[in-house]
Amino acid sequence: MVSSSAFQKGDVFWAPDPFRQGSNPRLWLVLAADSLPYPGQEYICAALTTSDLSSNYEVGNDWITGRNPQKTSYCSPWVVATIKDRAVVNPQGEITTTFTDRMISECTAYLEP
Repeated sequence: MVSSSAFQKGDVFWAPDPFRQGSNPRLWLVLAADSLPYPGQEYICAALTTSDLSSNYEVGNDWITGRNPQKTSYCSPWVVATIKDRAVVNPQGEITTTFTDRMISECTAYLEP
């Protein structure tokens, strides 16, 4: 399939946090791009954080590009948002498909009864 999205599953970018008005942009991991009704215009993403909470998942060596060696990144698979392409401030890098797929599984587990 030819992609029509600027970003793909596994990409990481900076965008505003829709849950904190007036806050600085945060990192988001793209969980879905081309499978959405408006590919290239919006992405389903999970929040990345530097908070080492017990339910977060450390990205660690799953960074392909864009890792900040001074900070440890974690993914919060229950903090999910649809981010519009026009809201993306800057690309950061890419995370492995293995880690991204695991975050998709963890995210969807929260939706199961």
